[in-house]
Amino acid sequence: MQEVIERVLPRIVPLPEEEAELREVEKALIARVDEAARLHDRRLYSRLLGSASRGTWLRYEKDLDVFIFFPEEYTKQEMERVVSSIASEVLVEVQKRYAEHPYVRGRFMGYEVELVPCYAIREPSQIRSAVDRTPFHNDYVMGRIGGLENEVRLLKQFLRGIGCYGAEAKVEGFSGYLCELLVLRFGSFQRVLQSAATWKPGVVLALGEVEERAARRRFSSPLIFIDPVDENRNVAGALSLQRFSEFVYASKCFLREPAIEYFFPPPRRVSREELLGALSSRGTALVGVRFEAPDVVEDVLYPQLRKAHRLLRRQLEAGGFRVLGGTVHAGRNCHLVFELLESVLPAARLHLGPPVNSSHEERFLGKYREELSRPFILNGRWAVFTKRRHGSAAELLRDFLSGGELHSRGVPKHLAMSIQEHGFEVVEGEGCLEEEALLSVAEYLLPLFPWERGSG
Repeated sequence: MQEVIERVLPRIVPLPEEEAELREVEKALIARVDEAARLHDRRLYSRLLGSASRGTWLRYEKDLDVFIFFPEEYTKQEMERVVSSIASEVLVEVQKRYAEHPYVRGRFMGYEVELVPCYAIREPSQIRSAVDRTPFHNDYVMGRIGGLENEVRLLKQFLRGIGCYGAEAKVEGFSGYLCELLVLRFGSFQRVLQSAATWKPGVVLALGEVEERAARRRFSSPLIFIDPVDENRNVAGALSLQRFSEFVYASKCFLREPAIEYFFPPPRRVSREELLGALSSRGTALVGVRFEAPDVVEDVLYPQLRKAHRLLRRQLEAGGFRVLGGTVHAGRNCHLVFELLESVLPAARLHLGPPVNSSHEERFLGKYREELSRPFILNGRWAVFTKRRHGSAAELLRDFLSGGELHSRGVPKHLAMSIQEHGFEVVEGEGCLEEEALLSVAEYLLPLFPWERGSG
C-alpha cells in the first residue's frame, strides 16, 4: 500500500510555490472583497473557508470559497443584492446561482471563486440557513487537522477516483467536511478504509460520545456521522445507499490489492456500437425523453430529473409496459432513459371485472359491451378484452408530455417550464445514445467499477 500512496501523494499535495501562490491570491481576493463590501456597510467582512483555508485542498483544485458575513437584520434578498454588487466589482465571468441561499460564482486571478453570503452569528444554535454552520465547521477542523492534511487528501482522491466524492445531488456522496471528520475519527486514510470495509447500513460515528440507537431513530441514512458542531445534524445525510455501498466494497478491494487506479482510474471509452450490441444481447428496448436543460444548479436539477424519471416510469407501468430500469443525464439537454422488456404492446388488453353475481355486475356489463370482445366469465369473474390506449411506449410518453399543465400532473417545476417553453423529443433505440449522454447510458447498461476500466 505504501508504494501506491507514495505514487499518489506527489499528484495531490500542492508544491510549496503553489501553496504560496494560493495564499497571495487569497490575500488579494479578501482585500478586494472587503473593500467593495465596506462601500455597502462597514460592518461587512469576508473570510476564506473550505479546504483551501484548512489546508486539505487537492493540488489540481483552484477553487476558493469566500463567505461574506452580514448582520442579522439583513434579509436574504438584501444579502443577494449586495453580494451580486461585490461580485461585479471583484470577479469576472460572474454567474448568479441559487441553492438554499443565493450565491455568486466567478473568476479571480485564474481561480474559480464562490462568494457566499451568511449571517455573522456567535453560536451554531443561531443558524438561519445551512451555510451559517460553515464557519464553525472551518474553525473546528482547523484546530484539529494539523499533521493529517495529506491523509484527508488521500481519502478525497480515493473517493473521487471511485466516483463517490461530493455531497451534491448529482453524486450523493461524501463531502469534503465528512472526509475530514472521518480522518479525525480514525487517524489516517488507511484506518478509515479498514473501518469502512466492515460497515453495514446504519453505522453510527461521532467524535465524542453518542447513543447509537437514538441516532438511528433520528436519522435514516446508511452512514450517520454526528456533526461535532451541531448534534442535531447528520454530516452524512446526503450520502446515498448506492455510494455508501460502493465505498465499502472499494475499501475491501483496495486493502486486499492496492492499486493507483483507485485514485486515478483511466477514462472510460464506449461507442454506440458497443451499447447497441449490449442492448441486442439483452433483448430489451430503450425509450427516452430529451429536452433543453433549464438554467438551474445541479443540486436543484438532478433531484427533479430523478423525480420525473420515477413519474414517467409509473406512467409506463400503468400502461402495461414492463420497465427494467434506466438513467438520467443533464448536459446541454436533459435525458430521461428507460429500458423496457418491450416497447410495443398488442392492441388487446385483458381487463378483469367483478365476481359473477356481485353488486357491480350490471354496471360492468353495461360499461363494457362495445369492446374488442363481449364480456365473458373467467374463473368466476367477469372479464373483457379492451383496446389498449397506447400501443407503444413512445406514444404513451408523447401523449403524457403533450397534455399541458405538466407541473400540476407531477412533473417538477423547472422541467415542466422547459418542456412547455422549448418542447421535447421522444427517442427510441439508438436515438437514446446521444453523445453527451453516452457514458451515463453505458454506466447503466454495462456497469463497470472505475478501477476496473483498464481491464474492462
